[in-house]
Amino acid sequence: MSLLQKGDTIGFAATSSGLEGRNPESAINYFEKVLKLKVKLAPNLNKAYRYMAGTDEERAQALTDMYKDQDIKAIFTIRGAGGSLRMLSLLDYNSVKNNPKPLFGLSDVSSVQNAILSQTNNTCYTGFLPLYNINQEGINEEMAQHLETILFADAHHLQSGETVIQGEAEGKIIGGCLSSFLFLAGTKFLPDFKDKILLLEDKGEKTFNIDLMFSQIKLLKNFDKLKGIVLGQFTNCPLVDDFDGTIDDCINDFVKELKIPVIKNFNYGHIQNSHIIPLGLPVRLKATSQECILTW
Repeated sequence: MSLLQKGDTIGFAATSSGLEGRNPESAINYFEKVLKLKVKLAPNLNKAYRYMAGTDEERAQALTDMYKDQDIKAIFTIRGAGGSLRMLSLLDYNSVKNNPKPLFGLSDVSSVQNAILSQTNNTCYTGFLPLYNINQEGINEEMAQHLETILFADAHHLQSGETVIQGEAEGKIIGGCLSSFLFLAGTKFLPDFKDKILLLEDKGEKTFNIDLMFSQIKLLKNFDKLKGIVLGQFTNCPLVDDFDGTIDDCINDFVKELKIPVIKNFNYGHIQNSHIIPLGLPVRLKATSQECILTW
């Protein structure tokens, strides 16, 4: 069954940073005129508290209210940037659980998406932000086709990336932006790794930081019980010194002793044509020498 039907209402929320002077009209028009969906705006989009769209209480309340709103069938966070972690203890998870609807986001939004998974089992989707993927010039054609398929199709087949370790696996995906996901370590909001497929990407992190974050991931509870790993794009992640190693060096060390399927360079992350991937929904991963596929 598809996520949405033409004529449904979706919400634009801000769990991290807000509009900060940006014009959302291009994104609103795209959803309303092209996708034929109605758009409701959260009241905090234009608010500002430091680098965030209002205080922690305002952002948590705005998101809670969108879950409670029976007209809204899906929620799209407009931007990432920072701040989602700060509101996690203020979100009304009972309301979220009792009013299941998908939450779309990327980057810093990974914190709140994985917290929602851990507390409610509600499905989220990572890989799309309206103000990141849609601008005055429109939307990348490949992204546009993929977004429409995710919203309105019944079955999904994503083929991308390179196989690092061959194999097949089934499980629910957790993760997203590596650094934002790791903010949850040591808290009750980190999803259990057991029987999951771990998805990771990042932007702007030095390669030695990526290496250390991979090392921390391996130390987390039940890492050894993962079913598979999908590594997306690590964009603008520079070497400080040659001996720090490339992203591929970091990946090779990260997975070298694993016996589960691993994919790298999957078309997902801080890129304009990112695949949109479900978090908390059972998927099938297939990694062979010829192809890398996710289906659900």
